[in-house]
Amino acid sequence: MKASPTPERLLAHADAALRSAMAAATARTPSRLAKAAAGAAYLDLWACERLLRADGGIRSASARFLVPRLLMESVDGLTVLLGTELHRASRASAEYRRRARLLGEAMWHPDHEERLMAVVERLSLPLYGDDRLSRPMTSVRPMSLPTALHRMLDDLERERRQLIDDCALSEGSPTARDWARADRYALLTAAAACVDDWQRRKGHRQHRLADLTRLVGALSRLAVRLDREPAGPDAELSGALFDEADLYCRTSSVVVRTARSAARQLAGV
Repeated sequence: MKASPTPERLLAHADAALRSAMAAATARTPSRLAKAAAGAAYLDLWACERLLRADGGIRSASARFLVPRLLMESVDGLTVLLGTELHRASRASAEYRRRARLLGEAMWHPDHEERLMAVVERLSLPLYGDDRLSRPMTSVRPMSLPTALHRMLDDLERERRQLIDDCALSEGSPTARDWARADRYALLTAAAACVDDWQRRKGHRQHRLADLTRLVGALSRLAVRLDREPAGPDAELSGALFDEADLYCRTSSVVVRTARSAARQLAGV
C-alpha cells in the first residue's frame, strides 16, 4: 500500500488548488459566496499551517488526522468560486481538479482509520506536560481582547475543559464517543495553535489588524466544527479575507511544490 501524503504535502496541494481556482476565476466578478469560499480556503490553509508548526510537524497525530479533512472540505468549496470554469479545459481549471482529487484521495486513504486511532490512543492518557490542551486556550486577560474574540475563546476554553473531563471518563476500548473526542481534540489543538501564533505576533503593530481578522475568521470556522458559536456568519468573516487571499495568490505565479516554501509565503509568517 502506498503511504499517504504527509500533512506538509497536503498543504502544498491545497495552496496550489487555491491559486489555480483564483486564476481560473479571474474573468468573473466573484459573488459574495464565491468570495467567502476563497477566504475560507485561505483561512483553513493558514490554520493547518499553524497546527503543523506548533504540534510537531509531520509527527503530529492531530495534523495527520485533521489536515486532510479541513483542506479537502475547503478546497471542495472552491467550486462555488469557479462556477462554470470548473469543467473547462483551461490549465488553471485542470490543475484545480487535479489537486482537489489528490486531497480527496488523501482523506480516504486506507490509513484514515489508523490516523484516527492515533489520536484516540493519545486521549487514553491524561493531558499534561507538553500537550497544548493541558493549558488554557489563552493567558491574555479578557479585558485585553476584542469582545468577539474574548467570547469565542471563552467558549473554546469551556470546550477544552469539557473534553478533559470527558476523557477522564473514557472506557477501556474505543467507542464512537472516543472518535468524537478525537475530532474535538484535534480541532481544539488547531485552535490553540492559531491563538498562540497570534499572541506571539500581536506586539507587531503593522500586523495587528490583519492578524486579528485572520485569527477570528480561522477560529470561527473551527468553532462551527465543534458546534460552538462563531464570532459571526462565515460568509462575512471568510469573505473579509478575499482580498488578502487574492493578494497572496498573486505573490507568485509558480505553483508551490513544498509546504515549507508555502509556509514562508503564507501571510503572517
